[in-house]
Amino acid sequence: MPPVRTVLLAASVAIAPGPARAGQATGEAALRTPLEKLTVERAHDQDLAGAVPTHLVWHPDGKRLTYLRPAGSHVDLLAFDTGSGQKTLLLEGGRLGLPHGDEPRHPLSRAEWLPDGRTLLVPAGDDVYLVDVASATARALVRTPEKEEFPTASPDGRLVAFTRGGDLHVVSVDTGLETRLTTTGSETLLNGRLDWVYEEELGNRDGRGFAWSPDSRKVAFLQLDQSPVVPFPIASFHPVRGEVFWQRYPKAGAANPTVRLGVVNVGNGAAAGPARLVEVRPPDSYIAPQLAWTPDSRAVVYQRLNRPQNELELLLLPLPPSPREPLAGSRTVLRETSTSWVNLLMPPLFVDKGRRFLWLSERDGFAHLYNCDLAGSCRQVTRGRWMVDARVSFAAGGRGQGVLVDERSGFVYFRATEKDPRERHLYRARLDGTGFARLTQEDGTHETVVAPDGRHYADVWSDADTPPKAWVSSQDGRRRFSIEDNDEAPALGFERGRFEWVELMAKDGATLYAWLLEPPGFDPSRRYPVVVSVYGGPHAQQVTRSWKTASPLEHLLASRGFLVWQLDNRGSAARGLAFESVVHRRLGQVELEDQLAGVAHLRSRPWVDPARIGITGWSYGGYLTLYALTHAPGVFAAGVAGAPVTDWTHYDTIYTERYMGAPADNPEGYLASSPLAKAADLDAPLLLIHGAADDNVHLANSVAFAGALIEAGRPHRLVVHPGQSHGFRTRKDRIARDRAAVEFFEAALKAD
Repeated sequence: MPPVRTVLLAASVAIAPGPARAGQATGEAALRTPLEKLTVERAHDQDLAGAVPTHLVWHPDGKRLTYLRPAGSHVDLLAFDTGSGQKTLLLEGGRLGLPHGDEPRHPLSRAEWLPDGRTLLVPAGDDVYLVDVASATARALVRTPEKEEFPTASPDGRLVAFTRGGDLHVVSVDTGLETRLTTTGSETLLNGRLDWVYEEELGNRDGRGFAWSPDSRKVAFLQLDQSPVVPFPIASFHPVRGEVFWQRYPKAGAANPTVRLGVVNVGNGAAAGPARLVEVRPPDSYIAPQLAWTPDSRAVVYQRLNRPQNELELLLLPLPPSPREPLAGSRTVLRETSTSWVNLLMPPLFVDKGRRFLWLSERDGFAHLYNCDLAGSCRQVTRGRWMVDARVSFAAGGRGQGVLVDERSGFVYFRATEKDPRERHLYRARLDGTGFARLTQEDGTHETVVAPDGRHYADVWSDADTPPKAWVSSQDGRRRFSIEDNDEAPALGFERGRFEWVELMAKDGATLYAWLLEPPGFDPSRRYPVVVSVYGGPHAQQVTRSWKTASPLEHLLASRGFLVWQLDNRGSAARGLAFESVVHRRLGQVELEDQLAGVAHLRSRPWVDPARIGITGWSYGGYLTLYALTHAPGVFAAGVAGAPVTDWTHYDTIYTERYMGAPADNPEGYLASSPLAKAADLDAPLLLIHGAADDNVHLANSVAFAGALIEAGRPHRLVVHPGQSHGFRTRKDRIARDRAAVEFFEAALKAD
């Protein structure tokens, strides 16, 4: 799916409360120090949110925690001890301290404890390092001119598996001896490494496609053959003669990569037998990259989706005793079906020595935990009109699993929306469903990482007005240690808009959540222009009680005299499958209905100027911006669309067909969902922004739309950023992009 789930005017942080309305109390700090005006340039500084820890990982003993912390333009690796409450700097600014002269800074992304409890596995700069925590020294485990990807330690800590050049490799932690486990890798055949569409749409943007067995003697992996996928050209005009990058990108209705499931045995750091592969039937099925093993390492457990993605099977593949015997057939453990689509939620989590497993399913309409046996018989553990959110939070760095079982106490820990769909809290319950309790208390969003023994959990908390803070709590929910107070985040020195939380009703009676950002010094006797900020795509949520719910640029718009509005329409996540799947086979239509209900609410406010309402979004939000401008002409006075899908035949198979079906099976739906088909109906000023190197939503989308506007004689502006992909990477490009959008709205909506 389009990866930028924020609107065009979005950055990675939000800013802190500014002056309150007349007659309301203000904080002492705000009274002492005048707040600055935020600028577009300052909005893109990395330090704005302050010291926000990420990638929190517990030591195997559950008493120590490592995390990454921004330090200027670099990142430090720190450790926290729950026994002493002490913090220790392990790696300063990415310097690994290797004994070979001036050591460059390495971009740190994560650190993983080895089972010895003394050593950290640290990927850095496309290589793999080991850090001895006691001596704070590092050594290179794998360091080559090539790129080593997804280094993952075996459960016993003796080996590290990774991919390079389309093949799986392992390296011995003790000797550094490296072994290539597969030999068929090529540009089009990938072993253990996902192709673009699998990584983007099924892998949660993690390209790893392999998993160690619990006994550390086998690796299960996906083999993806991209040769059936038609290459798509992405051109660069920077060089005088130009360059073309050919991307294997399957568009809706076209051929996908073919997938096979493989297993290779590993003995003493070498391949103990050839890689064995099993075909997938039917051949156009998908296999979820989140592979699992039974605790006895005798079977691989995997999930297979049919191509329409309305049927999911959990399958068990038993392994024969000899590593040279071919793999036999799989058996179905359970099946999930839907009249729309089945969301891929999490792999099974085994308990009771492998006799049972926890499974997350939306079979009752909401994502809940079930306690199942290997015959597929399940007992529901959680229930209610709320969801268990098993997605791994940013605090965990996208690794691991968002549900943890402490079999010693018999509790399962999970995040959920039981209190409020706009919030996230940590809960626990016994495996039979009793003892259900919420552990976190502060209103807002909690990104939690539970220790292996369940005695403590790390908590990164924020709300819309408070920058993220991090602490360690005990299992009863009491705060024990502060990790980062973050009381002096630079953002606290800038003025911002004031939130009003709004609830509306959709046509079908569903409650819609929204927020309105009012300018500092808001005067209800005036009439203000409005910028409607949209994403709107399925399985995404924007309106949350969290620090990131509004971006610095949205607050900048407020400080420039705009009201800013955001609403989560039907189709959004966290509200149940019925709320989400109402958009099935007709993207755009229901989303626009709800956004127009939001506009009607805005127009009912006496201080909203109904003639000065604009709309903006990026990725799916760019699509919805164009859909609104072309399917509801006269409603919006201006629009800024970033990296938009302009017709769903331009987008990839997995995402598009999940929600729209194949083009041949739903031609009317594709036509009705297309802004491109209605380009001639555009009647408002439009700014299109796109990266020339966008490998997700190709520039061809905006070029096709601009061509249709030219054909229809509709004026517009198209700004193409050379070398930029879907999420603009360079600070200067992000600044130029957002400055253009702000200036466009100031001119088109005539902000005071």
